Amino acid sequence: MLELIDEIASRNSFVLGGESVLEARWHHRLTTEVNFFTSEECMLKFIDPFIQLTNTEKWANRGVCIEQIFGAFGVIGNTPCGEFSIYGSPSFSENSRTDEEVEGTGVYSRSTSEILLRIVRARMIHTTLYYSRDAYDVVVAILIAPKELKLVLENLTFLERVSLEFDRQRTDVRIRDLEELIQPKYPQIVVNLQAHLFNALTEKMCSEDFQRILNLDEESPN
Repeated sequence: MLELIDEIASRNSFVLGGESVLEARWHHRLTTEVNFFTSEECMLKFIDPFIQLTNTEKWANRGVCIEQIFGAFGVIGNTPCGEFSIYGSPSFSENSRTDEEVEGTGVYSRSTSEILLRIVRARMIHTTLYYSRDAYDVVVAILIAPKELKLVLENLTFLERVSLEFDRQRTDVRIRDLEELIQPKYPQIVVNLQAHLFNALTEKMCSEDFQRILNLDEESPN
């Protein structure tokens, strides 16, 4: 995808994976989805050339295709390696980059706790629900940064704690199968999650309950 992007714009015009190295690691190294973000202004310039480019023989022969177009602000497509998306974001700004930016990728570092807190808060505020994909992220967080995850849960506001609700009965979203996502990579914790976490999927839980179920007080996850 980076090679394809290089043909239409500077790679530094894009941010990979929600703007952070850790998120890119969670969502892209461990899954087959790659998401790129740029400014809305840049997307207006990039989207038509990008669509035309993916329709050329070179990229069609490589198995690249666009599945959905969102006006002038985004596309979703497929490659032989997995799905990709490119979106124009109103909050994207080149001036928001930090000195820790990784040159040539548009991916920069943030502290693990900041990233986790932003993810958890944003999802609860906007949806008040956790889906199986979110649970997958929590599993990876337990393995990669259990102390930071515990710190995040300890610093949730009262309303955020009330919103920490689990529900996989929604029919209006595409929900992946948890076992299919986790079992091949983390078989040792699937049983624990299924036995404890998903028995309480429809219950409202405070952060302390969440920590107890996930055994975050232990040195390493079960």
